[in-house]
Amino acid sequence: MRTIGHEATWNALDRAFRDDRLAHALLFTGAPGIGKALLAVDFATRILCRGEAPPCGDCNRCRQVEARTHPDLRLIGLSEGKKEIGVDTARDIKRFAQMHGFGGDAKIVIIDEAHRLSIAAQNALLKTLEEPPGRALLILVTESPGALLSTVRSRCQRIVFRPLDDEHVRSVLRHHKLDDDEIDRLLPIAQGSPGRALALRELLAEPDIELLQRTVAGLRPGQYGPAVEFAGALGRTEQEMTARLALLEELMQQQLVEALRAGRTREFADAELRRLAVLSDARVLLRRRNPNRPLLAEATAIRLGAISGHDF
Repeated sequence: MRTIGHEATWNALDRAFRDDRLAHALLFTGAPGIGKALLAVDFATRILCRGEAPPCGDCNRCRQVEARTHPDLRLIGLSEGKKEIGVDTARDIKRFAQMHGFGGDAKIVIIDEAHRLSIAAQNALLKTLEEPPGRALLILVTESPGALLSTVRSRCQRIVFRPLDDEHVRSVLRHHKLDDDEIDRLLPIAQGSPGRALALRELLAEPDIELLQRTVAGLRPGQYGPAVEFAGALGRTEQEMTARLALLEELMQQQLVEALRAGRTREFADAELRRLAVLSDARVLLRRRNPNRPLLAEATAIRLGAISGHDF
């Protein structure tokens, strides 16, 4: 199920493993929500499984991976309330990789959101990435490989994951029990990412999305009140802000296409493209930095308001 849309990638990894050609450090890159981390866990299961057709899903080792209790697998991610993965975690990874595997198994480390590794943590991992001890395998999963040091990237074999086509997205969403009408509504804004579709599904169900659109339409140059109202509608958590900024981008893109089809002016198109750039800038800052979110929301509103001619 979790290799839907990535069968070619899975087959290439499987062949490399069977032929003993698998790199000791892999960098899984691609858009968020398309299944990179899920496939990484499935591939770890395939390596650790001792069933007749790995991953069998039924043996003790497969069940341990599913329960996240296998002694030779370590899953690393961003801790709640933290903005980055620190150097202490990187040192723990190094110690774990140096241990002998149970029953001769490989030691496997999967680092999700690897772009969250601090600079110190990345430097601490360099030696392990270059010369991992024994049969250790490190898989770094990220949507932003550019946030990693070039020395880290150069020590990994990059595996690029492409966005899924609509039929694969549809298949995944059906697995999540969505009906076809809801899937049809989400496909245009999914951008090949089932994870994005599911996140925006929750947002689209909220009654305050109309408030968000009204506050954008009310932004004007030099008016601070509407900017504060927009910031409040955008939300407070990083997840809320990221999802709502992404949704606004999608709505503006759709509006731009419709306006061009209707023969709107070049000036309108230029202004809309500038607004899209403002929203994109804000999302990048949220993902790669640690900004003061209320101030970022207000600054984004002021920048949007300074671009005249918007009518949501």
